[in-house]
Amino acid sequence: MTTRRRFIEILPIAGSAAWLSACSKETPAPGPAPTPAPSPSPAPVSATPMPAAATPSPPAAAAGPLTMVDEKDPAAQSLGYVSDAKRSDAARFKNYASGQACNNCQLYGGGTAASGPCPLFAGRAVASSGWCSAYVKKTG
Repeated sequence: MTTRRRFIEILPIAGSAAWLSACSKETPAPGPAPTPAPSPSPAPVSATPMPAAATPSPPAAAAGPLTMVDEKDPAAQSLGYVSDAKRSDAARFKNYASGQACNNCQLYGGGTAASGPCPLFAGRAVASSGWCSAYVKKTG
């Protein structure tokens, strides 16, 4: 796609003009206001009581204990995750510094617990004493 004209020729979707107008410095002229849809007639009142609204289910993480991340998991290995920060591969991960651990990382969601969730390992828990290369010091 070397030209805008060529791009327009190969863009076979409806409404491409609106898409392209977003690239323009000019603002499009306002069109006619949409007509509101007719309001539906009210439902007849029934003598049968309606069932109570179901309460929302808690998030999946709250449904039960999370499984721990296995250090042999490919995602864990690519991030250099270890359950004990003292065993971090400092030669491979130059950003590791003594004192870094999951429990003082911004991504750790376990508070003061021995293990907790981490968004990098969705649905699984990491050890609070663990470490990985995505470590970001918790602020505040």
